[in-house]
Amino acid sequence: MTMHDRWDRLCARVGAFGSASEADLTYEMISTLYANPSRAYHNLEHIAWCLRAFDEVARLAEHPDACEFALWLHDCVFIPERPDNEARSAEAAAMIAGLLGCDGVFISQVRELILVTKHDSCPVDPDSALVSDVDLAVLGGSEEEYAQYSASIRAEFSFAPEEMFARGRMAFLHRMLDREEIYSTAWYRSTLEKRARANMQRELEGWEDRYGEGEE
Repeated sequence: MTMHDRWDRLCARVGAFGSASEADLTYEMISTLYANPSRAYHNLEHIAWCLRAFDEVARLAEHPDACEFALWLHDCVFIPERPDNEARSAEAAAMIAGLLGCDGVFISQVRELILVTKHDSCPVDPDSALVSDVDLAVLGGSEEEYAQYSASIRAEFSFAPEEMFARGRMAFLHRMLDREEIYSTAWYRSTLEKRARANMQRELEGWEDRYGEGEE
């Protein structure tokens, strides 16, 4: 199934369009948003990866279609220099859902699910926890997958001098490792928590070897 086909089927399930052309138009909008060449990580490939990860755990969702819609749009606005990408993505998703004719409850659910991908607080409901964990699943990938992920993040911030990037990256890694638990769902904690910590600790030590310790 192509990404386009998957989007069409999602739209059909949520009863959001009266004709195929409306789904096609919004898919083209989404594709364009993710197509910026500077997006080495936050691109449509990342969305496809998240959707495959979600397929493994969708049975755990209370509102699987809202979760999937949120995953489609959670990085649709991404400007590395800005701190409000999640909020802007949530508003863009609400606009697209509105264009499709989704109801207000669904739009509100999608908006809140996207906001949790900022990962600055603990999710408060099962669907938020699931969407958050899917977005963080890459942290628990194989060493090769994690290395590709971290290299792609560096490429997106290529405008930043190496040491400046390293300080910011170390701060992020410290914040994640300082959590009592990285993942919010029992499924992800049991399957990826240990490997995610090992991956991030290895990256952190690599940066510290070059630039000293970051945040305590």
